[in-house]
Amino acid sequence: MNINATFKNRSLGLKLILVGALAFLLWIPAMLVYGLVFERSTRAENVKQEIYQLAGGEQTISGPLIIVPAVIETDKLERFEVPVKRTQYFAFTPQSLGIDTKVSATQRRRSIYDATIYDADIEMKGKFGALVPPAIADGEAAFDWQRAVLAIKFRDDTALKGIRDKLSVKINGNEYKAAFEPGISLTVLETGRGGDNISLPGISMMLPITDPSATIDFELTLPMSGGGALQFAPAGEDTSVSMQSDWPDPSFQGAYLPDSREITDQGFTAQWHIPYLARNLPRSFPVEGNLGFLDQGKSFGVSFVSAASPYKSVNRALKYSLMFLGVVFLTFFLFEATTDARAHPAQYILLGLTQVIFYLMVLAFSEHIGFDAAFALTASATIALSGTYAATVFHSKMRGIIAFLAFSAAYGLIYLLMKSEDYALLIGSVTAFGAIALTMFVTRRLDWYGGRDKA
Repeated sequence: MNINATFKNRSLGLKLILVGALAFLLWIPAMLVYGLVFERSTRAENVKQEIYQLAGGEQTISGPLIIVPAVIETDKLERFEVPVKRTQYFAFTPQSLGIDTKVSATQRRRSIYDATIYDADIEMKGKFGALVPPAIADGEAAFDWQRAVLAIKFRDDTALKGIRDKLSVKINGNEYKAAFEPGISLTVLETGRGGDNISLPGISMMLPITDPSATIDFELTLPMSGGGALQFAPAGEDTSVSMQSDWPDPSFQGAYLPDSREITDQGFTAQWHIPYLARNLPRSFPVEGNLGFLDQGKSFGVSFVSAASPYKSVNRALKYSLMFLGVVFLTFFLFEATTDARAHPAQYILLGLTQVIFYLMVLAFSEHIGFDAAFALTASATIALSGTYAATVFHSKMRGIIAFLAFSAAYGLIYLLMKSEDYALLIGSVTAFGAIALTMFVTRRLDWYGGRDKA
């Protein structure tokens, strides 16, 4: 009986179990890197939001709308012995609305973080048809058409920071002298209760209406700035939006995708068309408590977000960190199984820590020089170090070259995982299967119980 062979094979069996345990232990610091990625990405997002807010925020434009107050008379109050009268406001949507938008986007930098802000020149054209009041279920309504206002609702009050210049307004082809005021202020009066003020984010101006059955044509120019995203609500019964920008990486968001789009390295163009039935909104509706549903869940547009996010890429790769630790350890183990050289568990730990620090370095460098350059730099350094270490541990330049090639293939797969969201699971699962298959093939003649290798 060959005692040396028996000891060798038994040692390899125990070594494989130990290597697996070490991979799990080193997975813990890899998960700590995952927590650091989360903290850095949160910090980057907070900085972006701060820059967005200074520029006017993520803009959502809803309108224009015509808002008209109505005095509604309902049943009597016992203590007053008179009919109850309350003021309610009703919004009327345009019969047709065309929006043409030209957007110039730039990146602003604060410390090591970038945020995209933009200047948008928005032109709105359309018309209001006959303003037919909705049916009032609990009384009769007297509309005060002389107190009608033309309003454009924004996402929040921060959006007012983004108005760059005075709005130009034409009504029925003529320049309109009245000017927009900040906010949409509505006063609700009710017998026995007094008054309540409702303030909505946006802009509004007085638009007295003499004949609610007449058509009202309008033209508006709205010079707006913002950050991160620009969206519109389908305010018109028939809404068409055209957007042109110099931003090369648009992310189309919201309830409707563009009907047509063209994206080049110089920018993009996109067109949307939302007919009346598709927008799922009535032609007129009470403002109080309802104006939010004009844009919530129905707005659409573009996010001006950089496509290269190092945090998403590193996060995706960290999900497979245990598998790649196993691949690196298996490479060393297979060298042990096919040679007389041995690697100490401490050497496995040092090798594993090198792979963990790789994720940390690629995260740190990508915040300064970009993800692709950071990955190329850190992967090259890690592969060179690991290959040289393998040549030293196993006293063989050839083993070092093989390790270098194996680690290069592994890091190539890591890069694919970092860059590919749709195929990450496929790449990861095939890699894991291939690693196990290779290990089974190389050790197929090894007698794990301690006997001789079979011929």
